[in-house]
Amino acid sequence: QVAQAIRYEATAALPALPQPLVRSLRRLRVRLCAMAPRSAPRSRAVAPGLLVLAALAASLVYLGSLGPAYSVKGAWQGQPSTLKDTVKGDFGSVMEGLEPKVSFPPIAYHREGVALSVEDGRLNADYTAKLDGDTMLQLRVNDEQEWRASLQGEDASLRVRGQGTDLDTLSWEASQSSSVEDVGDVKVEFNSDKEYNLTVVREMLARIAGAELDAKVRATNAGVTGRLGARRELPGGVEASYSVENPVGVYDLASSTHRGRLSADVAGGKAVLQVEGDSSSQAYEGS
Repeated sequence: QVAQAIRYEATAALPALPQPLVRSLRRLRVRLCAMAPRSAPRSRAVAPGLLVLAALAASLVYLGSLGPAYSVKGAWQGQPSTLKDTVKGDFGSVMEGLEPKVSFPPIAYHREGVALSVEDGRLNADYTAKLDGDTMLQLRVNDEQEWRASLQGEDASLRVRGQGTDLDTLSWEASQSSSVEDVGDVKVEFNSDKEYNLTVVREMLARIAGAELDAKVRATNAGVTGRLGARRELPGGVEASYSVENPVGVYDLASSTHRGRLSADVAGGKAVLQVEGDSSSQAYEGS
């Protein structure tokens, strides 16, 4: 698409010539007309031209003494189809593009958990309260009746939003996390769209032949994905780690992603070699 640009320029109105200059031009015209009968036909033809040039020169001299003329310039850019509407007399699209864009600074007032603020031309009212030792309640409502509320605790949270009293616009999402003995760190997330995400992480699953095993399992509506990892310290300060992880809902080991990593301290720094791939492709990275 080829964009077209239209530029406009308006120059301030020029002031009227002073009366002394006008009288001088009139005397010059009288003298030229008096010379006309005694001059040749060619001279009579040139006389009016001289009068015009003299008037222009005098005007330029006068305007030069007033300083530079000021101009207002702007630009509009749009599609060629807009020009067709302009020819028909529809200047709506052009004028909308030329309208100034005004941004107002944010204004806020806070006192004892209550706040009033204006952001982007919208009025907001906020309320914050502490319900118990670790639970906070936050509520925000704006002048378009949009509202959202949240309950945030140490291991649980609930967020709700809606539009006025219309229950059809109500939506919510919640999460809870905890640590379960012999299971690991558990976090569950779910929302009003019946989507869920259950994650279980076990940092120390077992120790086998000097290697520490860890695991992570995540279950969603689309399926389950799991990762099993192992790491071990080798002689010479070398650390080796390996992990395998299947895509969500795909339980074929050939489709899983394998990652290997070797790192060692070298000359005051750390050298790292990483390998990642599956049955179809591999990638190597060293630093």
